[in-house]
Amino acid sequence: MRQETPDASWFARPAGAALYALAVLVAGAAALLALTRAHADRAASHTGAAQWIWYTSRLPKPLPLRFYATRDVVLPERPSRAMVKLFVDREHVLWVNGRRAGAGTQFPGDPLALYRIEPLLVPGPNRIAVEAAHPTGAGGILFSLDVAGFGRDAVVSDAEWRVDLDASAITEGGRYRPMVWGRPPQYPWGYPRMPRPNELEKGFDR
Repeated sequence: MRQETPDASWFARPAGAALYALAVLVAGAAALLALTRAHADRAASHTGAAQWIWYTSRLPKPLPLRFYATRDVVLPERPSRAMVKLFVDREHVLWVNGRRAGAGTQFPGDPLALYRIEPLLVPGPNRIAVEAAHPTGAGGILFSLDVAGFGRDAVVSDAEWRVDLDASAITEGGRYRPMVWGRPPQYPWGYPRMPRPNELEKGFDR
């Protein structure tokens, strides 16, 4: 009697089903890992969509650099509360409408600098300027402004800012587009942390 050979597809079905199930599990695990990382990134970031900006990436050799990054903000009225979260590697002076709001020196690993600026704001146009300096010319600016009534990270450092080497930019605004390094984490700054205690972060509308 002739013995029939089993259909090859019969062997393929269990293996195919197992591979499909494995692929589904791998895809699900990858999606869960991506969501976990995204949540961790949001938890680690205190500056929203802010991006690291600088004057230029064209640095033929290390030389001291000082420049001005500016952004104009229009407000319907003076807010009851406005806080700047700022990190500048290496030195900075913050100016609001031509008035000095604060200054500091920061290194990678240091926390954000916090400045309350509502007394310096006015209804209508406002000009924010960050005077930045670095001894070798290669650094970064990360800026975020929390404004009551507009929420956290209402104004952030990005390609919309302007930069200039001339100090007149403090009052007149910058003329050139900045170099954008990208959002945190960026080497060597990672996610700049809030200083402790953290009470100034509270109390803003989302």
